[in-house]
Amino acid sequence: MGRVRVPSPDEAGAARTPAGREQRLAGQRHAAQQGPHRDAAPSAPGGGGEPATAPGAGAVRVPGPEPDWQPATVPPYHVGKNPVSQVSPWQYAASFYRIVAGLTPPLEAVAARLRLEVERTWEELGEVDVALFRIQGAEFALSRFVHHEEPRLFVWLNRSQRDAEAALDLLLGTLGVGREAVAFIEDQADDPSGTPG
Repeated sequence: MGRVRVPSPDEAGAARTPAGREQRLAGQRHAAQQGPHRDAAPSAPGGGGEPATAPGAGAVRVPGPEPDWQPATVPPYHVGKNPVSQVSPWQYAASFYRIVAGLTPPLEAVAARLRLEVERTWEELGEVDVALFRIQGAEFALSRFVHHEEPRLFVWLNRSQRDAEAALDLLLGTLGVGREAVAFIEDQADDPSGTPG
């Protein structure tokens, strides 16, 4: 391993001036251009400069959609020619939650209070705005259908949370509001699994 050259006091002083700094940066740029780049793809055998490709890794052209296929996100699903129906992240996540209540304040006010990011997605009934969050270990989701005339704010609770009343009180307390903000409470008594009827 070669010895490291320590700059002289005069060289160190010169490097502190604007001209010295510019000269040092120019030297670094030149060295970077001359040395091999770690991220560069290996050349093909024969030095042609093209990246090497694995055998059988040629580009395969995927044809466009069939003319009679509807978009995969368009409900009602399983109606039409497209064999694919796309599932939104919210549709997937909702299977882990149950509706416990509805709130009267708008989603924008609740999200602003809690500093939440609201995401727009979809489900079978149309576009929906959703926010998923935790408060002291309780996992909540808020959802609102985008195009409904009376946008209700649904409160969802993770199915692992047994005490829906305590969780709702926790949410309301964090929001700084009381039970007057509750539009309805979902009756969970008839369904031990917590699945809304």
